[in-house]
Amino acid sequence: MGLTQYALQGIRTEQQFWDGLEARINEAAEEHAELLVFPEYTTAHLLALAPPMSYAEACHYLDGFTAKVVQFFQAAGTKHGMVILGGTHICRENGDFVNKAHLFFPDGRIETQNKLHLTPEEQNQWKLTPGSGLNMIETKWGMAAILTCYDIEFPEAARIAAERGAELILCPSYTDAASGFYRVRNTCQARAIENQLFVALSGIVGELPEERPQIDKGYGQAGLFAPCDRPFPPDGILKAGETNENMTLFATIDFSQLQENRRAGIVAPFYDRRPDLYEKERRRIPDSRVNTRR
Repeated sequence: MGLTQYALQGIRTEQQFWDGLEARINEAAEEHAELLVFPEYTTAHLLALAPPMSYAEACHYLDGFTAKVVQFFQAAGTKHGMVILGGTHICRENGDFVNKAHLFFPDGRIETQNKLHLTPEEQNQWKLTPGSGLNMIETKWGMAAILTCYDIEFPEAARIAAERGAELILCPSYTDAASGFYRVRNTCQARAIENQLFVALSGIVGELPEERPQIDKGYGQAGLFAPCDRPFPPDGILKAGETNENMTLFATIDFSQLQENRRAGIVAPFYDRRPDLYEKERRRIPDSRVNTRR
């Protein structure tokens, strides 16, 4: 598996953008990676080619590349026999704009997942529409799900994915500050522990030479996380990149170890939960304490 720490850099032509992606994919192919993950808002790098614009203009601008994005990653996946998560892309769907992840398979199949939980910026400035369902994706390794950045901070989504058979969660992310990165990083690890599965994180690093309101710098570190229990390392970190370095992290997942953990781990948080207790206690929450932030 390859997890990109994708660097924002000054680009002067559209071809430079595609060439940069191709170089990453070629590197992954040379490392015999079967799965390559790009981060959230990968294609927003294309905003560097245009003068600063409003969020509404940026939505229309990026959507204009949708056909090229799909064609590029689909061809790359087929050429290299690789499954590629092409990050996320702002595009139009049913008249609205969404933050959509595309997962490309070597046989031409494409699975998608719209971001479910939108940040305040995505709600109020991008004015995106959130996803309305969780797509469970069949792979040759087992079931997978995509939870994009902020999505991983909500335990319900990952728990439902695990209950529906997920053994791997892909988390493409974009955070521009250390605090945002650690929220995503720490909850990736929490989701791996409580659901006894793998979580793969990819992020954006670097900085554009000229500011763009939507994306100008990134703070991040890719990582592959597992439960903090046997047969995995005590800290649950299978691999982690160098913070804010432009690089691709390569790691190997052994799904038989996950089955060993679920069968014979010291603890079993995925199986020992108590839904009956939680529901009883949930009913005791005063209405005034539910959804108080507006």
